[in-house]
Amino acid sequence: MNLKLMIFDMDGLVFDSEKVYFQSNLFAAKKLGMDFDLEYYRQYIGAGNGQMLRQMSLDYGSRSLIEKFITLSHDHVQQEVAAHGLPLKKGFLELNHFLRKNKIKQVLASSNDREAIDFFLERSHMQGVFDEITSGDDVANAKPAPDIFEKAWRQAGAPSKQASLVLEDSVNGILAANQAEIPGIMVPDLIKPTPKIAAKAAAVLPDLAAVRDFIQD
Repeated sequence: MNLKLMIFDMDGLVFDSEKVYFQSNLFAAKKLGMDFDLEYYRQYIGAGNGQMLRQMSLDYGSRSLIEKFITLSHDHVQQEVAAHGLPLKKGFLELNHFLRKNKIKQVLASSNDREAIDFFLERSHMQGVFDEITSGDDVANAKPAPDIFEKAWRQAGAPSKQASLVLEDSVNGILAANQAEIPGIMVPDLIKPTPKIAAKAAAVLPDLAAVRDFIQD
């Protein structure tokens, strides 16, 4: 495979962060007396805060309640990351080393805002690992729209899309890569792909070490 560019999602793909987010959402929901569970949380994996605010405001019937929910959740995440950092997902270091050795550009494309991304990278001692960073601040539309991957691809110099790969853990991310016409590999975290979603991916692999093996073949 003549790979020139690897585009990484962040949450649940590079960092084992979705569990931290879910626990922070549970903390906020309990404080505010809201019903909230993992099944409900799953639909927002890979979505931006704006999308979450709009849909949850409809579901719970109160925008101000969801604004408080998002603020409490955000503050709880920040406290957890400040205290403990974020653990890397299995295989990231091996894949990162392989890509560096083979001079394949590595770009981070996350729906998170840039301030949060920089904070997570800094607290986890990951500054300088990625050649470029694209955040939710840089695009108008969140996943499953293709905007963030198209932006990341352009920032990386717009190599052939067939010489590029997106790595994603979420359904929304695979749909976004598909719309951007960049092959996407799904490495599931909290959500297992349906056969329909799996068919849209170049591969579904168990971890990032398996991604390294896949691109070597």
